[in-house]
Amino acid sequence: MIGKIRYGNSVIQYHVIKSNRRKTSEIQVDKGGVVFRVPAKKTNSEIKKTIECKKQWIYKKQLEFAKQPNKVSIKKYSKSFIRGRIRHYSGKLQVTPQKIVFKKLRGRWGSTTKDNAINLSVDLLKAPKPVIDYVVLHELCHIKIKEHSHQFWNLVHRFMPDYEQRRKWLDLNGKVII
Repeated sequence: MIGKIRYGNSVIQYHVIKSNRRKTSEIQVDKGGVVFRVPAKKTNSEIKKTIECKKQWIYKKQLEFAKQPNKVSIKKYSKSFIRGRIRHYSGKLQVTPQKIVFKKLRGRWGSTTKDNAINLSVDLLKAPKPVIDYVVLHELCHIKIKEHSHQFWNLVHRFMPDYEQRRKWLDLNGKVII
């Protein structure tokens, strides 16, 4: 059942879902709308009365969601930013990753496979841009040099002389953004 109720100049549309398994009522408000889950025994007049009592709360919740930035577009922007940084450093290093994958990595910010695919932690999206640059450069350098040898760190240093400061930031703050 779909219903509507007025609050001031606004009309609040809600969707009612009845269930035989439910013993209590619940109102869920999010970006997708308003869903009212109720026991199957609840009458339409009881439902309308409850919604009427809760309309101010529902309206405030809808306003809160309207003010929140769109997390999907922020994540999409962040991934786009990182892909741009990968293109930037790939050009400088003259390397080409086979693919770039964002996923939940446990205990690391990135990895490079033997096939030159780069895996980056989704938590990296929360880090400052200079730190993201460090992780991107670090993984791209692994396409040229697979291990953490003296040569590897010299290569990182050549393109990012202050990489140690960025690495320290991750050591100090990394656990906070995971």
